[in-house]
Amino acid sequence: MRKLAIGVATLCLMTVSAGAQTVPYSFWSGAAVFDKTTAACNNNGNIAAGDIAFSDYRALQGIDGEPTHPGITFMFARSGHAFFETGGTADPNTMNGNGSYNAYLIRGSVTTIPNPSSGTYPGTFKFKVKPTTITSTTDSITIDGQITNWRNIAGCTVTFRAAYRLAPQ
Repeated sequence: MRKLAIGVATLCLMTVSAGAQTVPYSFWSGAAVFDKTTAACNNNGNIAAGDIAFSDYRALQGIDGEPTHPGITFMFARSGHAFFETGGTADPNTMNGNGSYNAYLIRGSVTTIPNPSSGTYPGTFKFKVKPTTITSTTDSITIDGQITNWRNIAGCTVTFRAAYRLAPQ
């Protein structure tokens, strides 16, 4: 079953729907595989090693109308997590390196807004983004990453690998 799930995720990475919504800034879609989670994640972390999530990534290229922080999201069946860089020594355009974030937990299976009762929560990340220079026409991006304070759970750290393709403009 796991091989089937990885195969489906790989297929999703290789194909971006021609009917996808146009966005005013560069946007990459793909999937992430979670390689490791700490023991603290087992207590309501809703994440375990081997889990796969659809994921979107946004770098900054100075395009008018673009959001002011790079970000990454992970979407599961009934929840999602959106992380936006807020500081640190990571590249402020790509999140490459060590940084801090503010995140939203998005609850519910059919919602596009964060759960108002959860608000934002802080944490840190360590990403290796390739390529290190990203333009609005960069076709594919990979991230090897680590995120602390997953789902606002102290001591819950996840390690993941993600691959993305440029969404249609």
